[in-house]
Amino acid sequence: MTQELFREDAYLKSCEARVVAVNERGGLILDRTIFYPTGGGQPGDRGKLCLADGREIAIATTVYDSDGRTIVHVPAEASPMLAAGDALVAELDWDRRFRLMRAHTALHLLCAVVGAPVTGGQVGEAEGRLDFDLPQAALDKDELAGRINVHVAAGRAVSHRWISDEEMA
Repeated sequence: MTQELFREDAYLKSCEARVVAVNERGGLILDRTIFYPTGGGQPGDRGKLCLADGREIAIATTVYDSDGRTIVHVPAEASPMLAAGDALVAELDWDRRFRLMRAHTALHLLCAVVGAPVTGGQVGEAEGRLDFDLPQAALDKDELAGRINVHVAAGRAVSHRWISDEEMA
């Protein structure tokens, strides 16, 4: 099982790791990672894996394998092959991660001002969305933006916690 360092510190930008397996599609499973996998309406992280000999493997995305638990780092096309045991340094595309983190937090602020159950959502590079259970409701975009901006201007502290799969259910 991959040690999920992103759960301990979302601000880590790099870590040392080792390849523990390469799946049948060429995806890389590491012993530890800072790369967040696609899930919960959020895209997987990108970045690169740097080897001691100077080679770099671009990671196009990070996903869960078909078992829903194994984190797979998907190399960009035509990347050199790695093997179990290869040591590396994993480096995030930090600018992208930080933009996604900010969008994610903004969507939480939207939840706070709408005050209705969320039925779906997605964080994206260009935009994000939340779906609310609001039958026939007409929301005023400018009013919502004003209410969100009150929270932003107040400089409220942002914190996080991971919940278990049981809590999520």
